[in-house]
Amino acid sequence: MLALFSISILLVYIEKVCVYQKYEGRQVDILEDVLKMDSFQNLCKKFTNLTDSDISVLENVALNMQNVAELTGNDIFIDALTSNGREAVVLAWAKPSHVSIYFTSVVGELVYQNNEPAVYHSLTTGEVKRDIRGVSQEGVPIAQTVVPIFNVTGEVIGVLIMERNISKDLQQEERVEFLSFSVEKLSSTLMSLSLTENNFEEWVGNGIFVLNKQGKITYANKHASGIFRECCQEDALGSNFFALLPKCHSVDEVLEYLKDSLEIIIGENCYRFQAYPLIFQSQLSGCAISVVDQTELKKKEQELNTQSIIIREIHHRVKNNLQNIAAVLRLQMRRSQSETVKSEFAASINRITSIALVHEIFALESWDAINFNEFCKRILPLLVESSGLSLSNVVTRVEGPDIKLPSRKAIPLALVINELVTNSIKHGIKKAGAGEISICFKESNGMISLLVSDSGEDSNKRFLHVPQKGLGMQIIESLVQDELEGFFRFERIDGVTRALVCFSRNSKEDSQ
Repeated sequence: MLALFSISILLVYIEKVCVYQKYEGRQVDILEDVLKMDSFQNLCKKFTNLTDSDISVLENVALNMQNVAELTGNDIFIDALTSNGREAVVLAWAKPSHVSIYFTSVVGELVYQNNEPAVYHSLTTGEVKRDIRGVSQEGVPIAQTVVPIFNVTGEVIGVLIMERNISKDLQQEERVEFLSFSVEKLSSTLMSLSLTENNFEEWVGNGIFVLNKQGKITYANKHASGIFRECCQEDALGSNFFALLPKCHSVDEVLEYLKDSLEIIIGENCYRFQAYPLIFQSQLSGCAISVVDQTELKKKEQELNTQSIIIREIHHRVKNNLQNIAAVLRLQMRRSQSETVKSEFAASINRITSIALVHEIFALESWDAINFNEFCKRILPLLVESSGLSLSNVVTRVEGPDIKLPSRKAIPLALVINELVTNSIKHGIKKAGAGEISICFKESNGMISLLVSDSGEDSNKRFLHVPQKGLGMQIIESLVQDELEGFFRFERIDGVTRALVCFSRNSKEDSQ
């Protein structure tokens, strides 16, 4: 009868395995599982006093162990007491497919009470034990959840065990414990400073308060004491810190209010506060507060802002004066009948306009640097229009990144661009009546390369240097070499005239 019962259980198990095999689409060696089941029965008979009925109950539990292991991601075991009642034996093991605590099978090995106390406790008392720490057979720290398995008469015949590797949890706990210990030592050290004479405050630049849980100041260094006395007209030590921050009424509120560095205006002074909790024996015992007096820094910032406004106003007035000079020159230019004189006047007006444009940008934006890309985009169409050409006939193009040039480089570079573009209009575009003028630049390793090119004259004409040097070329040479500390060259290839200027972003004086 018992043999028929065992065979029926085996047939049910094979049927379940076949369904599982079909569902997962995997080849399962059923014969191997049958042999394992036979090994399970042999282990029970060899090491335990379990009856055949008890063994059948444990076998039924074992059938679903693999599903439980996959569901929880943990190793699952069935253990039972040995015949002598002093140890337990591992009867079955299921491990998750992705990871396991064990490298080799532990089925058939003995489990001792010292290593896994939760197992022995559940086997002897029938109680469920959860997250009880122990050590595996391979020396890995584990947390066990142990559930007793009862037979039909209510006796404990084994336990179902879920084991989880807690190595990472222990490492995290060690870090937290170390941090807690460090904070406790800091708290006790700072508090002891209020009772002893030392030069601690001499090398700490910030003001430091230490508060107890009630908000009383138990320690304040020299800087903190000076700030508190100036603001509250009383000694800091023993006083209530909330007198300094009326918005807060508890240490918890202080920690929340000052968890990030915060500027606070008290009277006519500006301070930057930040609070840090102090933990003792896992309980909040108070907090430490860092205070920095930023009053002088704020005054200097205001002075710099005032200077910046004044400098921008100066740039604005210089720009207006230059525009007035350009307007006077235009009036004089119209009174002359000589085309040569008018041409010279126009060249001078363009130079003045270029300088005025730099001052206009300084007046509107930063007074110590200029956006070179924006400047080129503004000056190029202005120069085309001032030459009498229509923008509909001349294509202008500016290509390059947003480069910030220091003020000492901006004005000489503006004059160089003015001369190069004017040269392109005069000797290239005007003769053809139309064409393209482009300004391209890039920066590499602190060196800026500027290329001004035009198309408009005879495409077969070719030169690698300037045939003759007029005033414009002399201005370019002087500014590039002396002011920009760079070099330039002209060339004409395939009908395109190119002027290349290379210079360093920073002057030699700036690097000294």
